[in-house]
Amino acid sequence: MKRLFVSFFCLLGLLLAAPFGFAMTSTNYLINWDSINSGGDDVSSSTNYRLRDTVGEQATGFSTSTLYSLSAGYRTGDQNFPFLTFSIGTQENATQVAYSAINIAGKTIAAASAAGFAVGDYVGAVENLGLSQKVSVGQIVSIASNTIEVDQWGGVTSTMSAIPGGGDDFIYRLNGSSAVLGTLTSAIGKTSITTTNVSTDATNGYTLEVLDDGNLRTGSASILNVADGAVTIGSEEYGAAVFGGRATSTGSDFAFSTSTPRQIQISSTEGLKDRVVLVYKVSISDSTAAGSYGHLVYYRLTPNY
Repeated sequence: MKRLFVSFFCLLGLLLAAPFGFAMTSTNYLINWDSINSGGDDVSSSTNYRLRDTVGEQATGFSTSTLYSLSAGYRTGDQNFPFLTFSIGTQENATQVAYSAINIAGKTIAAASAAGFAVGDYVGAVENLGLSQKVSVGQIVSIASNTIEVDQWGGVTSTMSAIPGGGDDFIYRLNGSSAVLGTLTSAIGKTSITTTNVSTDATNGYTLEVLDDGNLRTGSASILNVADGAVTIGSEEYGAAVFGGRATSTGSDFAFSTSTPRQIQISSTEGLKDRVVLVYKVSISDSTAAGSYGHLVYYRLTPNY
């Protein structure tokens, strides 16, 4: 019996929004500012230059009174500080609760108990727990009895069963900072899920990457990185898979690297509550050395220029 765990540390830089910026938002969209004009272009460019112009505005500029200030005109928005925000949350095994139904379109899930969950928590739904599990995540906006409502579901949303039937279907609170994979034998594989949450007004979007500080290890022994695209029960393999609308390289399990950043989430436009699900996966063989294994995983978020 081997106890294995993964812990990660997050490195990122943030640019904060201006303190008096206002925007129109919904679940999926963000409009920082708008204006009605007679012409212009947000981005005109040539080989060496780029121009943002607006034609036909009235009464533009900055004005103040004793109690108020006004920055009028469409181009005033170009002076706002850009923002890039990021958070992650990892599966807390102690909060495991069975669920009986999930409504992707209705953004709800029926749990056996909602006692361990609160509004604002991230929650992950796992169907058929194991190396081939399906998973969707959301952020809780309301709880009525044992019915949990989220802002949106992200992950493997198109193939989740409305009524799961395997008896191995659970929800977890995703507020943790360490991925604990538990005790393994060669007959089982273990997983842990992490959700990301990115919002930015960067015109060209962002890139989120992962690196590690070395193999999953204990002393001089380490678990082999997955090399064939699939972590398989009975084989000594460790890696991860990523799912969601902004996810990259979906459909196979990948290995972490110390030298080559692995892109897991990319957007070429502004985004609000962009999420993907990263699933850590590990399996061992009968010859794997016993011990408590671990390593550090670094998440690096940068705007696209």
